[in-house]
Amino acid sequence: MTVFAKDPSSTLDYSFDWSGWLAPGETITSPSWTVTPAGGGAPVLSGAEQEGEVTAVTVAGGVTGNRYRLSCQIETDQGRIAERSAAIRVMEV
Repeated sequence: MTVFAKDPSSTLDYSFDWSGWLAPGETITSPSWTVTPAGGGAPVLSGAEQEGEVTAVTVAGGVTGNRYRLSCQIETDQGRIAERSAAIRVMEV
């Protein structure tokens, strides 16, 4: 799993490119983003977008010293479901 460093005061965009996984002509119908653990001080997700085969989200906040799992689950027009995740380590950078 990829690990990204994020300053707690930064607001950053993260994305996943699904083009290598999707079958020819298959499209994403419903992307869904989550961050775990959730709760007090967890990063806040906003601005979720999808452009073709790429899903993206904006991430703000997080508690210094904590590590979070950022996940995107998609469903396709062919009924397939997949999930990708990345780790975000919040630290002063």
